Amino acid sequence: MHRKYIAVTGLLTLIILFAGLFNLLTSLNHKQTTQLINETSQIQKVVQQNKNQQMQVFASKQPNVSAATTQLDKLFNLDWTLSDQSAFDARAKAMTPFVTEDVVKNSLDFKPDPDKTMTQTGVSMTYDHMDFLPVSASNEEVTAKVVVFAKSRLKDAPEATTRYVYDVSYNPKNNKITKLDRLGNYQLQSDSSVL
Repeated sequence: MHRKYIAVTGLLTLIILFAGLFNLLTSLNHKQTTQLINETSQIQKVVQQNKNQQMQVFASKQPNVSAATTQLDKLFNLDWTLSDQSAFDARAKAMTPFVTEDVVKNSLDFKPDPDKTMTQTGVSMTYDHMDFLPVSASNEEVTAKVVVFAKSRLKDAPEATTRYVYDVSYNPKNNKITKLDRLGNYQLQSDSSVL
């Protein structure tokens, strides 16, 4: 009986010891996890602050790039927000103040649509955003590659994203786009895992 009491007591002691050790390890793990989460949060804040500072420095050193981005954003919003055929037909007139006469004559985005494509297809489009990739910037000219993202909808079909790639130039002195060459477009389904 005495041996059973010692064995039970020893077993209970071991159980309590293991429970305490488990509790200690769990507590340490929780503290380490919390500390890691806090450190990650701090790193993310520092990275975001650095990114914001870099963007401010870039904007202050390259105001012409910033101006080009602003003008192109306005232009592409007019160019690729199309609810129907009448919006498509009116876009060239709306975009003309942002570009030079040469762009109006030569850019695909200013060509009429005699086939009435939007009426035939029933598609509508909305400008989403653009990625502006500067090539050169001076007081005379800013040149860049631009990728425009537009969402399109067709009746009951799922929404799709189309990317339009452009070579562009901007003149800071007259605040106009001097080149608007569409190089191509790429269709992405809404469930695409490519991007």
